[in-house]
Amino acid sequence: MSVKLTNSSFKGVPNQKAFRIHKKREPIDKNDVRIADLFKQDIFLACKDLKDTTFKLYIYLISNQDNYVGGLSKVDVIDKIGISESSYKRAMKELEEKGYLTYNGERAEDIKGENLPLYEFYARPNLSSN
Repeated sequence: MSVKLTNSSFKGVPNQKAFRIHKKREPIDKNDVRIADLFKQDIFLACKDLKDTTFKLYIYLISNQDNYVGGLSKVDVIDKIGISESSYKRAMKELEEKGYLTYNGERAEDIKGENLPLYEFYARPNLSSN
């Protein structure tokens, strides 16, 4: 299945991945918990769960809006968060192994017609897909 991306700023390039952000949370008791507190809980849990470099990549991804679909450029990530290419690869692998980043075979098509793998990023691990 291919998803047509509507974000006009998305420019696909060879070897790039597309990603969709999932971070929406509903409070259990709307009188007790603010949505902002739930995002903080997600970040604190990831901070404990992930290695330092992987947590940097997590922050890079979670900084996008919920349901955002865009391109994941290895070069941009390496430049913005200050890690090496090998650290980037290890961080991507850890996010996948722990269920924060999943790939279910979906593809995304950018505005130039490039067909890219579409990864799903979750604020909390999505272990149901593993």
